[in-house]
This record gives sequence, C-alpha cells and structure tokens, in this order.
Amino acid sequence: MTVSFIPILLIDVLGSVAMVILSLLSLYKARKLRGMDPANAVFLYLIWISTGFTVFAVSRSFGHILRQFLTLTGNGPVWESISAYSGSVNTASFMLVGLITLFFNQSWKINEKILSGREKLETAHLKLMDLNQTLEQKVIERTERLTSSEHKCRRIFEQSLDTIIVADGGFRIQEINASGIELTGYNRDAMIMEEMTLGRFFQDPQEWERICAKINEEEYILNEEAEFLRSDDKSVFVLITGGVDYGAFGCAKSYHFIIKNVDDKRNMERQIAQADKLAALGELSAGVAHEINNPLGIILGYTQLMLKEQSDFEDDLKIIEKHVKNCKTVVSDLLAFSRKGSLEMQPVEMNKIINDVISFLSNHADFRNVDIHRTSGSDETLMVYGNEQELGQVVINLMINAAHAVKHSGQIDIETVKTAREQIFVNVKDNGTGIRKKDISKIFDPFFTTKPLGQGTGLGLSVGYGIIKRHGGIITVRNRSSSGAEFSIKLPAYSEETHR
Repeated sequence: MTVSFIPILLIDVLGSVAMVILSLLSLYKARKLRGMDPANAVFLYLIWISTGFTVFAVSRSFGHILRQFLTLTGNGPVWESISAYSGSVNTASFMLVGLITLFFNQSWKINEKILSGREKLETAHLKLMDLNQTLEQKVIERTERLTSSEHKCRRIFEQSLDTIIVADGGFRIQEINASGIELTGYNRDAMIMEEMTLGRFFQDPQEWERICAKINEEEYILNEEAEFLRSDDKSVFVLITGGVDYGAFGCAKSYHFIIKNVDDKRNMERQIAQADKLAALGELSAGVAHEINNPLGIILGYTQLMLKEQSDFEDDLKIIEKHVKNCKTVVSDLLAFSRKGSLEMQPVEMNKIINDVISFLSNHADFRNVDIHRTSGSDETLMVYGNEQELGQVVINLMINAAHAVKHSGQIDIETVKTAREQIFVNVKDNGTGIRKKDISKIFDPFFTTKPLGQGTGLGLSVGYGIIKRHGGIITVRNRSSSGAEFSIKLPAYSEETHR
C-alpha cells in the first residue's frame, strides 16, 4: 500500500512545483512585455491574470504538499481542519482571475481610445515637425513673393503715364506718382507736408464740390472731365476716375484716383471743330456770293441811274442803303460763324440759339426754296448749361444736312420740347430721302459721309456728337415713317441748384 502510493505522491508534488514555476515564469514574461510597452493594456491584462494564476498555483501547490505531508505523518485530522482555508484561497484566486477577464473588455476599449489618441498625437507631431522644418523656407519664399509683388506695384505706380493719387478721408494727398508731379507742377514733399487736397488743383471750385458730392454719394466717379490749374497757372483738361478704399479691418478710409491728361485730345477736338466750321463756311460760300452779288448789282444799277438823271435821288438812295445793309448782314453772319470763340459754359436759351441759326441760314441761297417750319412745345424759356457757339454749330450742321437731303426745295421742321423730367429736346426733321439702314450705325463716325466726293468732309455729325456729349446730352437719328430723317438732341435743362 505504501509502495504503490509513492508515484502518485511524486506526481502530485512535482506537478504542484511545476505549476508554481510555470506561473512565475508567465508572470515574469508578462512584466517584461509590460516594461517594453507600458501603455499597452494587453500586457497589463497579462500581468494581472498571471498574478492571479500564480496566487492560485502557490495556494493549491502548498495545500497539496501539506496534505500529503500530514497524511504520511498520521496527522490527517489536522488537514481536515485547515483544508477549508486552503480551498477559500483557491476560490478567491479563481474569482480574481474571473474578475480580471470580466473587466478586460472595458479596459480594452479605454486602451483603444488611448491608442487612437496616441496615433493622432503622433500624426500631429509629424505634421508639426514638418511645418517646423519647412516654416523658415516658406517664410523666405512668401517674403520673396511679397517683396516681388510690392516691387511690381511700386513700378506700376511710379512708371504709369497717368497720374495716380492716394488721398486720405479728407482728400489730403498721401501719395502721388511722377506723372502726377509733372501734371500738377507741384513738389511731392511740399504737397504732403502742406496737406494739400485734391481740390487745390481744380480751376473751378464748384466743379470740385460737385465731384466730391458724387464720390461721397456713389463711392466712385468714372471719367469725370475737369480743368486743372498747374502751379505755373497753366490750365490742362483731365479725366478723373476714382473710388473709395476702406482697406483692411481697422484701417482708415482712403481714396484712389487715376487722372488722364486729355489736354492734347481737347485741343485736337477744337481743331477738328474749327475745321468742320470752315468746311461748312466753304459750303455756304457759293450762296453767300450769290446773296452779295445780287445787292451789289442793284447798287450798281441805281448808282448808274443816279449818274444819268438829275432828279430827286432820295428813294434810290434808300434802296441802295437797304441792299448794302443786306450785304453787311450776310458778311457779319459768316464772320461770326467762322470766328474761333470761347469754350466758356454758361446758361443759354435754346430757342434763341435756334432762332439765330434760322435767321442766319435764311440769308443763303441753299435755303431760299426750303420751307423752314419752326415749332415750340413750350412758351417758357428753355435754358441749358452750355456754350452758345458750339450748340449753334451743331444746329447749323443738322440744318445744312437736312437742306442737302431735300435737295434745297423741301421742308425742314425744327421743334423744341421740354419734358416733365427737366430735359430739353431739339428735333430736326426733313422730308428728304432718309438714310440707308446700313449707314445709320456709322452716321456719327468721323470722316463718314454719304455726299459725293468734294461736297462733304464727314466731320459735321462727328463733331456735333462730341459737342452734345460734352454738354451731358445725347444725339440720335432715325428714319421717319413717312419720308426723310429725324435728328433728336436731348440736353439736361439748366437749374441753379445743380450748377451752384
């Protein structure tokens, strides 16, 4: 009995010792893995469960060995009294292992969040490292770009052939380019130190007040025509375009202006207008010669009669006086029309201009067989703000074209109308052949004419279009439904409020 029990005893004792050794090795391995990656929850779980199994292995092995020892020494009742404690330790060990396994799922979720957060941190760290490595290079590149952009803007500003002015909210000059210095004749530093305003350059202060009011109301102006007075008191005509710049957040309001010198262009327009005037004068000269020759023939005849007869010459002298005055009137009208007048703008009465034109043209042969019908849609005076000589030149050109259209033997209607919108219309109609459809779109082009070679310069309507545009109006043309053509001029009516 005793001999047969030894193998079982050995197996039980050796197995208990082996179980303890294996559990300790497992605990050692788990701790080593934990040391390699302290943040890994799996390795922490292995330490906990290895610890639980080690406690269980030690408790169970110690209990088995102690039971065999007490049994062999004949102290079996002692084991019966302490076996319950050994079993409690074993049970507690298994409960510990079970609890560790039960709560591992929650620990694993926490570990996943930690790992995810660590990955994000690592990604952000890599990006930060990349930014840190390339930040200096990017700063250099962007600084070079900014410097290049600033250099280009500065070159555009300084080398622009047009004047560029930057002014503050009070229109005081802050920056002006070289073209602006050349245009105004003032020194740049003096303009800035003296806080000179843009209005200082305007010859007419009222014109500057009007432009100020417009840019403050609409926040921009486009191709406003004005006359500048240079530091040497020489005047130049300019076109002004500008707008408001509110800048970045917190920056003060400023104004940017681009100013074009159109003095040469204006002088050329004057020369073209004068050339057209002389062309019209040449066109009327044949009729003028006829009108002068007839009175001179009568003067000559009556003078000869006076020489032959010795009678009372009072009636004959009166006839001579009448026709001499007619000659004087014709010549005076021609001189007035050909004279190069002032371009001064002032309130003028449109009906008076038209009546003077009709009176002037009625003395010429081209209009002898033309029925000029004058109508006015209003009994009040039709005042416009403009230049009397230029407006008269436009009406004369329209009347001459109408006379050519009716071949010097038709009817010309000229009417003036004032609308409820404070606009004045001047309509010149004829009952001639009208204008071909293909020519209507080109009728106001310079040097375009439908007259035979040598009978027209093609400047009359082009010059008239420019004059009306400078007066703030428009001129249009259409073919009448019956026969002939109709030219219509629309001008703003004059009021003291808008021209103060």
